[in-house]
Amino acid sequence: MNSILQKKFDELKESEKYECWYLVKQPTSFDNICYLVSFLEEYKEDNKGINLQDFISQKISLLSTNKPNVNISNNYRALRVAAFFGLIIMTSSKYEEAIITDAFIQIKERCTGEFEDTDKYLDIIERQIEKMFISSEVDEQSQTVRQKFRLYPVMLLYKILLEIGRATGEYKVAIDEYRYLIATTKKFEDFLETLILIKVFRDDTSVQNTFDAFKEKFDNRLIQALKQLPALDITRESITLKEDKINEVAKKVFLFEENPNIFATNNYISFLGSTKSLFDLEKEQDKEEINGETETNIDSNINEKSRLTTGCNVLLYGVPGSGKSWTIEHEYCKPESKVERLVFHPDYTYSDFIGQILPNVAEDGQVSYKFTPGPFTNILRDAYLNPADEYILIIEEINRGNAPAIFGEVFQLLDRKVEMEENDDGYPVGSSEYGISNPNIAKIVYGDSTHKVRIPSNLSIIGTMNTSDQNVFTLDTAFQRRWDMRLIENDFSNVDPKLADAEILDTTVSWREFCTAVNEIVVGNSARMTSSEDKRLGAYFVHLRDLKFNPNMGDLKEGRYDQLRKKESEESLTSSETVELTTIRDALKQNRKFPEKVIKYLWDDAFKFNREVIFEITEYQSLEQVIRAFMYSKGIERFNVFKENVRAAFTNSSN
Repeated sequence: MNSILQKKFDELKESEKYECWYLVKQPTSFDNICYLVSFLEEYKEDNKGINLQDFISQKISLLSTNKPNVNISNNYRALRVAAFFGLIIMTSSKYEEAIITDAFIQIKERCTGEFEDTDKYLDIIERQIEKMFISSEVDEQSQTVRQKFRLYPVMLLYKILLEIGRATGEYKVAIDEYRYLIATTKKFEDFLETLILIKVFRDDTSVQNTFDAFKEKFDNRLIQALKQLPALDITRESITLKEDKINEVAKKVFLFEENPNIFATNNYISFLGSTKSLFDLEKEQDKEEINGETETNIDSNINEKSRLTTGCNVLLYGVPGSGKSWTIEHEYCKPESKVERLVFHPDYTYSDFIGQILPNVAEDGQVSYKFTPGPFTNILRDAYLNPADEYILIIEEINRGNAPAIFGEVFQLLDRKVEMEENDDGYPVGSSEYGISNPNIAKIVYGDSTHKVRIPSNLSIIGTMNTSDQNVFTLDTAFQRRWDMRLIENDFSNVDPKLADAEILDTTVSWREFCTAVNEIVVGNSARMTSSEDKRLGAYFVHLRDLKFNPNMGDLKEGRYDQLRKKESEESLTSSETVELTTIRDALKQNRKFPEKVIKYLWDDAFKFNREVIFEITEYQSLEQVIRAFMYSKGIERFNVFKENVRAAFTNSSN
């Protein structure tokens, strides 16, 4: 197999299901979708006390009686397709709250509600399908499966058909070429690579069957929408650009390529729902929002020569509790620094980090849709507008979220300029080496949606991550290479002696002794543990308060605590006994902090699959038993839950 084709084959093999141009699984017939929207519109006016699904079912049943030739799927969830077509705007997950758009109103006026008469609004169908964008806010998986897709699929398909036609005389692609090579293209700018792939694919017929292994994986529903375009003839075998439509399509592609910024509007949702097409926008109209708001350039008074050059990307890594956050506060953050702190987690998304388009209700009740910036965009703007101030964005637990997906295209900005060169662009050292196009961010930061976005040299990004936590996302090489990696060593040399030498409860064993001994066992047991480095106890794993001992607990073995609890259940406690029980419980609450944090971690995490290495599992078979044994003992005997050799490792050092 040709090396270029092999690369594509490997890409498809690793791709997720539906990592392609994909609509939804519901029916996509435009007239049927229009009927559903009309039912939704009627429901919103008066829902008659029933839910939307039942209401639509009743309307479909009635329509089938009156118009037996009109066949509509009894699935109200097909309204999702209406959002793709720009007939409704989703303001939440509830279809009942969707907004009916100008595009639908125009269709309704054209055909007076007889939506099966598609000839009356065929041009509108074409206009709306040509405006569909992958991945936009209407794509439910724009931040997951299709997060790297950024294109108008119809425009790319038109471009491919035109170029193939000019080269071969036949404006046609096979369905397999569409499925595996075209519908997996992520950006319009990649059309040349796609054309090359098609040529190689055609030249090597022996490999075509090989790609069929991915047929189910990459099959998609968007083609059902494409079939409604008057310029295309789509069969089971091929997609053909109709001969009488070639010049018309060529003009559209020309306009699209001539004015790329027009189509990168930061109010795409409003544009999709409007009566405007991609091709009736004037050149240079990208200086203006679709909703008519004129942009104001705020760039002119910024002196880049005066900007601080402290900007860097640093990723601190080490075992849990090694002092990563402490290092940030004491070594990177100055009193005058402007600091924003975030914590990534599995549900954190690109929209949370960068921003998203949300509805905005004006005083007069008019609803508009504007980009609402996230914390990254906000601190980027603040840093840009204040070149003499140092800004720091701290991202704790950066690998607990899907960091490459959360950053999206912004991760390219992490490449920082390291030196000034001849004929330099004027941006100081510490700025992004390259700028990216993102109209949403650019409008907020610079007041100009066409401005190239860069991280300024006075903004640093500092992240923290555990060494190799197996329960979270991994950071790929492309992402990691853009950071200065710094290991925070796990030792007690810089730890406050008040913490390091504090005794654990009443045991006479210091935290330093216990931690050091256990970590040696963890590392020494590496052959039987996954990621042993990361399973060590960090020097800052506990706080001083976790080690303090409250003697008011008394001797639990004497049974006084159990007696009081029994009387409590019988509601026979005296007032003095109530005070006594409260005192014991307060002491228990304090004295349980260490075992609940440290011993639980060793039992449930570090030695989860080989507890016999460190614990006396013949005597204690559950965490409850271990914690209870620790609490019901006194002094050094609390450590009897551990094996003898483990106890000796830290008890001998304390003698």
